[in-house]
Amino acid sequence: MILITKNKEPKEWTEYRNTPGVDYQAIPELVQSLLKEQGYICAYCMRRIPTKDKIYKKDGVNFVYTNEDHRVEHIKSREQHDDLKLDYTNMVVCCPGHIGAQDHCDRLKGPKDISFSPIDKQFIETIRYSSNGEISSTNDVYNNEMKDVLNLNTELLRRNRFLMLTEVISQINSTCKKGKNWDKRTLELFLKKYSEKYSEKDEEGTKEKYYPYCGIIIRYLKKKLRTLD
Repeated sequence: MILITKNKEPKEWTEYRNTPGVDYQAIPELVQSLLKEQGYICAYCMRRIPTKDKIYKKDGVNFVYTNEDHRVEHIKSREQHDDLKLDYTNMVVCCPGHIGAQDHCDRLKGPKDISFSPIDKQFIETIRYSSNGEISSTNDVYNNEMKDVLNLNTELLRRNRFLMLTEVISQINSTCKKGKNWDKRTLELFLKKYSEKYSEKDEEGTKEKYYPYCGIIIRYLKKKLRTLD
């Protein structure tokens, strides 16, 4: 996970939630605002969104796609916190939550609560990654919720983080001169690249995006840089 910096809520959402008698509804302007501030990656697993997931049938070969390509997540669930269901600061956007054969992220979390938030810097600082791509927290409560409530270490999610890290390590090796140790300037350039959004054009126009699974790269490079100080 990476720290999500919340922007001002879109005016269309302000108008909507101030309408007497309204209930929660993910209006398009709300969804687009959440996607933009998160750089089009899932708040929890950091996959690229929007995307549709495959749900395989019993034969393990045939599948159908999920109807949704994202899910608006209430960190404090609507079911248990009715007073927060329209609160923009309580919302993030997630993937459909079914990569491979397992549910994860908001799809698994459902009406349950978690005791941490991806908009909390102190929580993000507890995040750790192993060399095989596994994500964890130094806080036991957070760690258990990441595993049991969000299921962030499915085989595919773990592998995708590992492959992303492996690719970046290869890029750094190619950038540094043959036989030379990694230098501080090169690591700082890569850290900047994966810590910031980049521009990408698609059929809808230019979007500012984070790289998928960038959290493991950021953590890895910061750790490496500390060894060079």
